[in-house]
Amino acid sequence: MGGYIIMNSSIFGEAKKLQIEPRIVKQMSLATIRTFPDAIVELVTNCDDSYRRLEEKNVVCSGEIKVFIKRLKGGRCEELKAIDFAEGMEKNQLEEALKFGGETSGFEKGKSVRGLFGRGLKESILALGKGIIYTIKDNKISIAELWWDETSSSAKYKIIKESYIPSLEERDEVGIKENGTCVKISITNERIKCPEYKTLKPQICNHFALREINSSTKRKVYLCFESSKDGSRISSPISFEKPAGKEILNMPITLPNYGDEIKVKILESDTELDSPYNDPYSKAGLLIKSGGAILDKTLFKFSSEKAGSYFFGEVVCEGIYGRIKRGDYGMIDPNRCGIEWQHQYCKILQNEIEKVLQPFIEKKKEELLKSKPSIKMSEQTKKMLNKICQLLNRFAKLELEKELPDGTDLEKDDEVRGIMIKPSKAHIIINKERWFSVYVPFKQVGIIPKVKVTSSNNEKISVLDPDINNFRPHSKRPEILIGRFRVIGREVGSIGTIKCISEDGSNATAEVDVIPEEKEGKKKKKLEIPKGGFFSEITPDLERDPNQRVAYESGKIKIFVMFPMIQQYLDEKLEPKRDEGKVILAELIGEAFCKVVARERVDRGNPPIITSEIDAFNIAMNAVQKEYLHQIHKILVE
Repeated sequence: MGGYIIMNSSIFGEAKKLQIEPRIVKQMSLATIRTFPDAIVELVTNCDDSYRRLEEKNVVCSGEIKVFIKRLKGGRCEELKAIDFAEGMEKNQLEEALKFGGETSGFEKGKSVRGLFGRGLKESILALGKGIIYTIKDNKISIAELWWDETSSSAKYKIIKESYIPSLEERDEVGIKENGTCVKISITNERIKCPEYKTLKPQICNHFALREINSSTKRKVYLCFESSKDGSRISSPISFEKPAGKEILNMPITLPNYGDEIKVKILESDTELDSPYNDPYSKAGLLIKSGGAILDKTLFKFSSEKAGSYFFGEVVCEGIYGRIKRGDYGMIDPNRCGIEWQHQYCKILQNEIEKVLQPFIEKKKEELLKSKPSIKMSEQTKKMLNKICQLLNRFAKLELEKELPDGTDLEKDDEVRGIMIKPSKAHIIINKERWFSVYVPFKQVGIIPKVKVTSSNNEKISVLDPDINNFRPHSKRPEILIGRFRVIGREVGSIGTIKCISEDGSNATAEVDVIPEEKEGKKKKKLEIPKGGFFSEITPDLERDPNQRVAYESGKIKIFVMFPMIQQYLDEKLEPKRDEGKVILAELIGEAFCKVVARERVDRGNPPIITSEIDAFNIAMNAVQKEYLHQIHKILVE
């Protein structure tokens, strides 16, 4: 596809900048497209959306989607191309599709499509390299180019001056005989690697967001893979093979406080499936559907448990679709990573599904426990591990006694016309960080404000987050964006003014003073430690071919001694085989403990989820490891 159409540059108008802040464009693109399959998911679902819109008009379609890949040695990819034979676009539709935040998917008009925000195409191109879009509608071809211009550090595009009737040779070159769209991306981003065919194909087949497309009788998806490594060319159909399982639940439930009906269907597999924890390709887990689209796949708190890996199914919640349609965009992760489970509506949904899952998970745990051989550890080892559990519970108690972040939320009658800081007046305990919240109106999807924070008149009061640029929609008031920053005071009696200034010139201030620790006042309610403590037992597990080294389930830290690396250092009774065995044991116990505490911190809003829950968890995990891991090592090893 390198002939007449591309070479004839005179058919294009002048290059234009996308009407969005350049840094935000880059950030959104790289956050949305983190792996090579992410780009394929976005392109294929765009193709599917176009077919759906035709089918809702009772237009007979081929449903054919072709994905072409040219892979180079070392995992680099030269080209990614996706073609559909659906609607195609006129010139003005094509230009509208290039706007960030422009609604082109049809979702707001009630269409059953996945492209909730008219995004995906631009992010895929800008994250990977340079893209050319060819689209034919009513016998006329329109063409656009989109790329990241390093010279000006901005996203640019240029579009054909006038659409025209393409020749047969041009149609052959594009690969479209009648109507349809071809997106061709020349890849320059070497950090996003393309897996080999044997790895990539099952990823595309099994990705949760593509399952209904890949299993639909109305779609024919093909992967055409060319590898320079061995010169091979493979073309094969893509389909999803559902796991075998018996249906154990199929019933509607009513969502408390909202009254929405949720349809839940759960199936149980006879064999263990891949763990759904942070794995978009695993077959275990519940698909969360709304508006005809798959938005997420999860088993919630059971995702990392072995017993959870036997269950799959779906949850249909049309309330999500309805609320997004009415403007509550905070229900969806802004980086298209699934549902925003911190949203109040979604929290309640999660809680209700966990209640439904709980008895099935517990029953499966009992079955697995009965089928396992018992392991008798030495009394010395048991005594040592019990002492470690006591230590972990002391650490957990200290963790739960810490205060929650201080950022104050909006009141129901608060109007946010410009920028607002909450609290507007606050005491800061000396040498202790305090959180503040910043609110701005949500003016346009894709436009994220930049706000700078300064301590205007006292060097003893410091702002720890001077740049706030990762705003997200407020969970209860989607017309407002919320950001967070921290302030710390170094001298008792210091008084200062904190000032927030947005890029449009609007500003807000907050008055703060530094007080001694004994004047802290009434503390926030502490969370209760479960009966028996968070950590009741540390035990070996003889599971064959485990997916992980260590796991925390219902108060127990389980160490999978058959995991290849662990076998080198510990026996099945957790006795060291080599001198380094105790160090490995400390690392495993520390890993499980730190994960539990990090999840607790994120759930309590420290750090607040700004970009994604995974990013917040990683930040918390690093902080917890720094605080506790060396202490666990010291006690266990010495």
